[in-house]
Amino acid sequence: MLAQRMNQRILSEPKKGSLTKSLIVRAALEIASKSGLEGLTIGNIADTVTMSKSGVFAHFGSREELQVAVIREYYQQFEELVFKPALSKPKGLPRLRHMINTWLKISVGDETSSCFFIAGAVEYDDRPGMVRDELVWSVENWRSALLRAIKEAITAGHLKRSVNSETLLFQLYSTVLGAHHDSRFLQNPKSLVLAKKLIKDIFTNNQADQ
Repeated sequence: MLAQRMNQRILSEPKKGSLTKSLIVRAALEIASKSGLEGLTIGNIADTVTMSKSGVFAHFGSREELQVAVIREYYQQFEELVFKPALSKPKGLPRLRHMINTWLKISVGDETSSCFFIAGAVEYDDRPGMVRDELVWSVENWRSALLRAIKEAITAGHLKRSVNSETLLFQLYSTVLGAHHDSRFLQNPKSLVLAKKLIKDIFTNNQADQ
């Protein structure tokens, strides 16, 4: 009986620790969405989750490790919101449109948080280290997914064969980046409408004759 209780305790403690760590990461993500990754401190996270600083620190060896965990959590949520739903769309232009429009909506739309892929680049563009490395990995994965969707749209005959996939990626990515900047920094209420129109024009100008 005693051995059974000990085994149950051993099994439950890692589970409890994992749940606590997940709670900390999600609370940190909420803070970072408003104050940036540099706005994260062990102190403000401890206050948010009503834990001691040492309790928070026990789950993460350093502030940088916590920031990396937050980026990974954001990437996972981004995949669920943007990338995975796009996979249900037909390959080619329908999938590409969905990826870009959903990314634009969650980055610039009302009641949304700042996109880490864009805001994080501003915070860490010239700051080497593990946090920047994780951000770069996330951004490159997303850009690779977009580039693959562009090439599939060309292969499917939805886009002109003369389209340069790297150039189109730059145009689309820059449009979302610009909308994010104008909407959040300049608080331009027209930025989302302007970006949608520009993206529509980009696709129209590069669409293959049917």
